[in-house]
Amino acid sequence: MTDAVDLTQYFLAMLVLAGLLGVLGLFAMAVQRGWILQSVTGLAGFKADERRMKIRETLVLDPRRRMVIVEVDEEEHLILLGATTETLVKTQPAPERPDANEETPHA
Repeated sequence: MTDAVDLTQYFLAMLVLAGLLGVLGLFAMAVQRGWILQSVTGLAGFKADERRMKIRETLVLDPRRRMVIVEVDEEEHLILLGATTETLVKTQPAPERPDANEETPHA
């Protein structure tokens, strides 16, 4: 008789585990699609073309430091990232880049 109780408890534990994994999967999908951000904060998620900040290039100098070019609001910032510090090296206007949607004129 104890075998039937143990088997029932084992089956119940597996059922609860499957249910929790299913709920966790649904939550992960909702976060990935932006449903959680929009319903909790009232903010709409950003699309790739609406973002103001873009990382243009990175260069690893050594295992602890790297240089990063970040474009924000039509300005480029060259930043040195270290293990414990960040240093703004240079700021300049961003060069104009052709839009992917625009056609390039042929000569």
